[in-house]
Amino acid sequence: MKKEFLDIRLKVIIIFALMIGLFFTFAPFQDFTVSMFAEELPSLEKYLGDNFAENLKDWNFYITSQWFGKNFGQFVPIISIILSFSLFAREYERGTIEFLVARLPRRKIFINKLLVSLITLLIIMFTLSILPSIYSIITAKDFNHSLIFKFMIHVLIGGFFWYSITLLFSVLFNTQIKSLFTSAILLTITTTLGFIKPLSFMNTYKYILGSELFNNGVNWIYSIILLLIGVVCIFLAYYTFEKKEI
Repeated sequence: MKKEFLDIRLKVIIIFALMIGLFFTFAPFQDFTVSMFAEELPSLEKYLGDNFAENLKDWNFYITSQWFGKNFGQFVPIISIILSFSLFAREYERGTIEFLVARLPRRKIFINKLLVSLITLLIIMFTLSILPSIYSIITAKDFNHSLIFKFMIHVLIGGFFWYSITLLFSVLFNTQIKSLFTSAILLTITTTLGFIKPLSFMNTYKYILGSELFNNGVNWIYSIILLLIGVVCIFLAYYTFEKKEI
């Protein structure tokens, strides 16, 4: 497992550095953001709603909408794809898969890569999800910390969903570029098709960003569906890896 962690260590460092830096581009600037939206409100009302600028004055709405609904939320699928696209494809591409298979059973190779990368993903998602709580405590902001739990469910499940799909592509393809681009293209296509009303369920961003959490709470049905699809993708990835010729 040490090798697997070393393989993704640089990715983890870069992700944390970028996301924490992104957090501090807006978290301390609530008053400035509110005034900016207030000035532009007439031209933005049809997109953001009549009370958006007023709602931003509420710290709970501001920090969650700007972090989960905008900054961090948009990167959840991307982070998941980055952590998983090269897991197996890189081994095939470099020819190191033969060395691994000669030393270890395929099942152990798959489980090691799966556990290290998935646990790393969940730690990243969990840590970045609680940033608003940590910041609110340090700055003595009045914050409803229970909101974090609701958004975190969507973030963790949405991240797991895209991680699982990309993991499958990483096993199917023998080059990293194919695994990465197939995942990115699928994300783009499903997001775009999701803007068509009958196909809105295909846009996982709507779920991950938690756009309906304030009004409707956690979408448990959609959560379970994404979880099931993710689990199926992992089983398919394992089955493919066991049967694939080296």
